[in-house]
Amino acid sequence: MKSNIYNSPSVSLSSRRGFTLIEAIASLILSSILAAMLLPLIGSGLKSSRQALLRMPDTHNLRTEMDAIWHLYNTTRPIDLAALHSTITDGASSNSASYNLDYIGWVEFNSDGVEFTPSSGTGSVLKVTLGSRNGENLTAFFFPDPTS
Repeated sequence: MKSNIYNSPSVSLSSRRGFTLIEAIASLILSSILAAMLLPLIGSGLKSSRQALLRMPDTHNLRTEMDAIWHLYNTTRPIDLAALHSTITDGASSNSASYNLDYIGWVEFNSDGVEFTPSSGTGSVLKVTLGSRNGENLTAFFFPDPTS
């Protein structure tokens, strides 16, 4: 007796498993469109992270220099800010400086906490801003020793 499974009414199209060729092609096309849209975003993220890695040594040198100034302030110059000003200025003028001394000067703060430059040219707070070759800045304020 000959069996005819394909013409059997118990097997329907909805019970078949798997994808048709059209469904597979459509999913590949959709995936490639999405990948093409996301690729520029991934590339710009990689470029930004590369630039940050290239800036890292300059940022580290800038922070190291500011730490050295803070150490000098904490150990030898907390009472005499004018001497600290001179030491920083002399160090920045040397050829071996790995930073730019963008600003060094005296500032004061009003009652609202707003910074201003005193008209006399000297003040009680020393402001130092160091800059790196890639344009990053680091600012510190040095206050007189309150016990003196």
